[in-house]
Amino acid sequence: MHRAWPLLLANVLAVGQLAAAQAGLDVAAVDAFVAAQMRAQGVPGLGLAVVRAGQVVYAQGYGRTGDGASVTPRTRFLVASLSKSFTGLAVLQLAQQGRLDLDAPVRRYLPGFTVADPEVAGRITVRQLLNHRSGLGDAGFRDQRTGFPRSLEGRVAAMARARPVAEPGTEFHYFNANYEVLARLVEVVSGEPFSDYLRAHVFEPLGMEDTESITSSDDLRRGVPGLARGHLLAYGFPVASGEETGFLAGHAGVVTTAADMGRYLAMLAGRGRLGGEQVVPEEALAPVLSPTEGADYAMGWFVGERGGEAMLHHNGILSTFSGDAVLFPERGDGVVLLYDVHSVAQDVAGFPRLKGGVVALLLGEEPSSGGFGVRHWSLVVGALTLLAVALGVLGLVRLPAWERWAGTVPGWRGFVGAVRRLMPLAVFLAMPAIGVATTGRYFGLLTLYRSAIGVMTWLGVAGLLGAVNALVRLGWLLRRG
Repeated sequence: MHRAWPLLLANVLAVGQLAAAQAGLDVAAVDAFVAAQMRAQGVPGLGLAVVRAGQVVYAQGYGRTGDGASVTPRTRFLVASLSKSFTGLAVLQLAQQGRLDLDAPVRRYLPGFTVADPEVAGRITVRQLLNHRSGLGDAGFRDQRTGFPRSLEGRVAAMARARPVAEPGTEFHYFNANYEVLARLVEVVSGEPFSDYLRAHVFEPLGMEDTESITSSDDLRRGVPGLARGHLLAYGFPVASGEETGFLAGHAGVVTTAADMGRYLAMLAGRGRLGGEQVVPEEALAPVLSPTEGADYAMGWFVGERGGEAMLHHNGILSTFSGDAVLFPERGDGVVLLYDVHSVAQDVAGFPRLKGGVVALLLGEEPSSGGFGVRHWSLVVGALTLLAVALGVLGLVRLPAWERWAGTVPGWRGFVGAVRRLMPLAVFLAMPAIGVATTGRYFGLLTLYRSAIGVMTWLGVAGLLGAVNALVRLGWLLRRG
């Protein structure tokens, strides 16, 4: 039987290439672009699916996983925040069946739901959770500091510590816990565990045979069959690593493949139809495919446009996995890219170029492949790290000269000169707070280090050597009296 697999795989690829050719997709151009960008952006493994006119016309795997296995269209990835749209779909299904009202307060279905201000909690609606307009945000609930619960019920209970950052319905604040509360709502309204609900009412009807939803990193430690091993990125080089600990259900817990995600996008592109069958009622998808005018986020998707055409899109980020999905509802086209690596450099300079290039090829345009990329970013950060080492060592070498200078000036000037060398360390330690102030998102130091090894190493080295220089100088001042 094993001898038949190469022939079977060749037949599957041939059929996929024929479908792509019939749909006007230049498969050779897609493969060449993806391969070149993977090398340039430090992506070791990638799964791709392309949808045209509501049909999956191409699915392919490139490169290798952290375990050394070749990536195929059926390689399983954690898709991080791409999971939110599945949670949103589950809620919309229940709403379409009349089992919940999107504009009703969450407390109608979860009587125990509350936040630090109970009066505000009573005004938060299901729709506001779906659209990240609940008035809650990372600035008011830095849950990474308190570990993570082992169940959705525990997550909802923990929300009692969440301090509102805005009036419900008035501002957009991307907040993972919104979708954790929604997942618990699905459990209570349906009477089924969240993962079981998704399997029975979403994954199985769509033929997503390799897809499941997990609750937390506890499931990863126990082992998820067939899940690829992901990577961190250190100075442009992928390093195989396990996933960081944390809670995943509702907002980031879906494990799936490029082939299965292609079926999911095809269903959305077909307004609920897949393989000639209406697997999801079209009216249930209306809030997604036809969002309220002016909305920037709807039911698990960012709302935008490209060339005047409506576009739904979302990315997904975990410490060792990433993903991108784009859907053009009016024409029924879309793409999904799953990566077995993550870094901030790739978020900024790598993945947008990959996604944008594949979308351009889908639309018959020429992709852009030049410009400042991840390799350039890594060289700059590497140079800054070496500069930090050189300056730190130079400061120690020049200590005698500093002592002579400090002996000729008022003591406060010597003190200021010593303490200012603590600034790099202060910046390093303040990075989580800086993140909240600039982006509204909270990430702890470990998460930041894993996502930006080069930058955090640069700041850490500068901070450590600066602290050594400062302590030596302060010690000299104390001895001097």
